[in-house]
Order: sequence, then C-alpha cells, then structure tokens
Amino acid sequence: MNQWEDGVQYARDVSLGKIDVCRDVQLACQRFLNQLENKEWRWEFKPELAQHTLNFVSRITHVKGPMAGKPMELIPFQILFICAIYGFRDKKDPTIRMVQDVILFIPRKASKSTLIAIIGLYEILFGEAGGEVYCTALDRTQASIVFDTAKGMIEGMPPKIAAQYKVYRHEIKKASDSQSKFTTVSRDSKRTGDGKNPSVSIIDEAAQIIERNTIEVMNSGMVARQNPLRIYITTASFTKETLFFENMQYLKSMLNGQAEDDPRWFGLMYGLDDGDDWKNPATWAKVNPMHGISINTEAIEKRVKEAQSKPSSVNELLCKTFNVWVSANSAWINRETWDNAPQGKPVDTIESTFIAFDLAATRDLNAVCTLHRYSEEKFYADFKFFLPEDSMGFIPTHYKPIFMQAVDRGTLKLTQGNVADYVEIEEYIKQQTVLYEAKEIGYDAWNAAALVSKLYEQGFPVKKIGQGMAVLNNPSKHLEKLILGKAIHHEHDPFVGWQLGNCEVYEDVNGNKKIRKNSADPSAKVDGIIAMIMAFHCVLDNPSISSSFGFRSF
Repeated sequence: MNQWEDGVQYARDVSLGKIDVCRDVQLACQRFLNQLENKEWRWEFKPELAQHTLNFVSRITHVKGPMAGKPMELIPFQILFICAIYGFRDKKDPTIRMVQDVILFIPRKASKSTLIAIIGLYEILFGEAGGEVYCTALDRTQASIVFDTAKGMIEGMPPKIAAQYKVYRHEIKKASDSQSKFTTVSRDSKRTGDGKNPSVSIIDEAAQIIERNTIEVMNSGMVARQNPLRIYITTASFTKETLFFENMQYLKSMLNGQAEDDPRWFGLMYGLDDGDDWKNPATWAKVNPMHGISINTEAIEKRVKEAQSKPSSVNELLCKTFNVWVSANSAWINRETWDNAPQGKPVDTIESTFIAFDLAATRDLNAVCTLHRYSEEKFYADFKFFLPEDSMGFIPTHYKPIFMQAVDRGTLKLTQGNVADYVEIEEYIKQQTVLYEAKEIGYDAWNAAALVSKLYEQGFPVKKIGQGMAVLNNPSKHLEKLILGKAIHHEHDPFVGWQLGNCEVYEDVNGNKKIRKNSADPSAKVDGIIAMIMAFHCVLDNPSISSSFGFRSF
C-alpha cells in the first residue's frame, strides 16, 4: 500500500468511529472523503502528487531527541494533512492545487514545528519558481524554532538532496533559484512582511497573535501567486481576539453546514467535545493524535492530579494539553468550584453589609458588589453592572451572547448614550446602602472622584481602597479560602462566572497575591470580581461581633 493510502484510511477509520476524535475532526474527515469521491466538480485527487511530498519526507531524519538521525515517519493524521494539501488538483491544470488555507489546531508536543519545517523545505524545492516561504510567529524565539529545525533537517539529508539548498544564517534558498527563500517574520523583530511576495505563509502559534497587520500584509502579498498556501498551525490560547479564531470559526461553520462550503479550506481541529471530562483518561487520546507516541500518559496523569489540587494550574493544563480555549493563563479559582457554591440569598439574619464599586472608563463596564455577612463562614455576594448602551457595539462577537444574557437576567443595566451614567450608578449604591445599612462603601480612586465626592457630601461611608498588592493580598487570600470552602453564596450568574474565569493570579516570591485580568485578552472583564475583593477588604476592616461572648471575631 502506498503511504498516501494511510492518510485516506485514517479519514475512513475516523468517519466509521474506529478512532475516537472530537466532532470537528470527524466532520473534517468525512468532508475529505466526500471530496475524494466527488466526480462532478472541478477538482480531482492525484495520489501520485500527494505521494511525491511523502517521498520527500522519507529522505528527512529526526534532528532532536532519542530519534535523532533516524528516518522521519509520519503518522496517519499527518499523512492525511499532507494529502489534503497536495493531493487535490484542478482537472484541467494539475499544477493548480485546490487547498489554499489550512488549519492544524492541536495541543502541545504534537510535532507542529517538524511538520511546518517539512512543508517549508518542500515548497522551496518543488513549489513555484522564486518561491518565498515565510514562517510568522509572535516572537523571534518561536519563529527561530521552526527555522532551526529546517536547517537541522538539511544537515541530515543525503548529500545530493542537501546540495540543492543554500543555508544562510537567517534564510534558506534553493541552490538553483536565487529568488527563492525560506525565512522567518516576527512582530518583535519589526519585520512586517511589507513588500514581500509570499508563496507560502505559515503562521506558527496563530492563536497567540493578536496583532493582525503582519498576517494580513502577508496574505495581501500572495495575490500574484498561482498556488498561494496559508497554514495556521497552533494550540489554543488565552484570548479569542485574533484573526485565527475568526478563521477557525469560519471553518467550523462550513463543517457544520452553517456557511457555504469552500473547498479551498481544510483543517484538522483537535480538542474535547462539550460534556467531555478532562479528568477522565478515556478522553485524553481523542484530544491529541500523538498520544502514546510523543505524549506520555503518565505525564498527563501527573499534571491532571496536580491541577485538581492546585486551581491556578487548571487553565494552563486545559489550554495547552487539552486544547481548550480559556480566558486566563494562571486561573485564580476554578470556575467549577465557584458554580458549585450554594445558590440564592440565605434566609438567615444579615449580620452586616459592605459595598464596593469599580468604575471603568466612560464607555466601559462598571461594577457594584453588595456583600452580606451572616457569619465568618457565610456570605452572600450580589452583583450589578452598568454599561452605556452604545458600547454594546464594541463588544466582540464571541462575547455578545454573554452580555445579552446578563441584560436579560437583569444583572447588566444598559444606560442611555455612549458614556457611563454615573447618576444611575450613584442612585443604585445609595439605594443598597440605605436598604441594608451598609457599614462601608469601598472604591478604587481611579475615575471615581466625582461620584465619591457626591456620596461623601451626603454622609455615606465611603472608603478608598488602593489597588496595590500590599492592600489586596489579604482580602484576596481570605476570599479565595471562602470560595474554595463554598462559603460565598451567590446567584450562579453566568456573567459573573465568566468574569471569575477571566481572572488570573499573580504571586510574588513572598507568596503575596494579586488578582488581575488576563492581559492577553483586552475584551475580557473582571470588574465584578475586583469589586467583590474590595468589598471583602471592608469586611476584614470590620470584624464581626460574636453573639456568644461579645468578643470581636477576626
């Protein structure tokens, strides 16, 4: 059996359910088979052309690790990937490839850099004359990984093949084509790709690249190429504010029949399905086709056990090992823990109430948290948010449903106009303070001067709370302990839960903690959680009185 047949067989086995993968990969494999069998359209599958690429791979050796020096052997999913790119051709002109845009969405340690380097070297040798292959990455270090891998592959090639390349410090050329090049572009190197004429644009770790200009410039420079090839290859990230995420959603919509199918796109997007439990070993293999090959089961088991006892490591594990989009790098508290707390306001007598508010820029989200204390081990957190109505137009598409749900639930109040309605926020705070006889109203001084001045003049108990680590470390740690102990009752509002998931924890060498927003996602919100931490700062400054002995309880 020719090697290309292994790729086709992989697609068949996936479609028949013989290989456990997520739904997106199942749909992609079935789509590939449908295209393979389609005799009524412009394209046809040329197995000899796919095999030509695979024959080239067979002349390459591994460059690192225990396999260094041994022949490269692709596994079935990689062969399918190659077949999809190089197998489908125009019936009238077989030099024209069908596929131009490719996505490989896969967890860490799946030999992504190896596959990129192979494609880059193949295109320089067998692609268009004067081919220009660019590997774009977030930074120079990431970009150099692929380039160094490609140089290592040339060093291990048979002399006759290696002689067809010229290797320089920062680029690789075809020996007989001075106009060809394989090089790297990264944002931090200030090389944007302007004036280039790429034949192949490989976007490494595309999910991390927020700045779009470099990618868009590369894409616009390919219009004169007969066979442009754009490859997005990446693991999940901590932000959806990327061109890659939009492209991935577009491909998913095609696979699910929600958008017109474009045969120029192909992708394998590995991950968990909705409802899959990442703690269950039975789901691990479906996430990464390299499981049991370059992925060690024992290593994953160890990381999963660690994450279950260390909430801050959960997001990193979910994102990089299980390819799940998460909203913060080092999670403060697992969303599941927050959602498992008792729901609803306790019927017990409230011992005391504290309020805190976090005001944002004039067009952004504003948050108020009312925190009721029943005892030292029992609290209820109530949240209210305010947003100018016109600002909804600036909310990213993937976040709009959670905002609209909050509006429908009454958690989020849209105020008229395009700037924050501080009068309405003031009235709400005054109403809550009078209703519950709040002891203190904590606030962050930034952007709050006018509102605080009005509250102070009316005799309300406002208190400035600094935002430094020294101030917020203690309330953050106490609140964390209470949340983990399910002592904070709340309404299980998805808008608040989403914000908790956006929180990441920064810890210094002395163990001091500060909760902050995921810096990778500028549209993520944490305002309600910060308001709750400030409210708990007020709690700690006002110890409860024990009803049994009359002592202040700390």
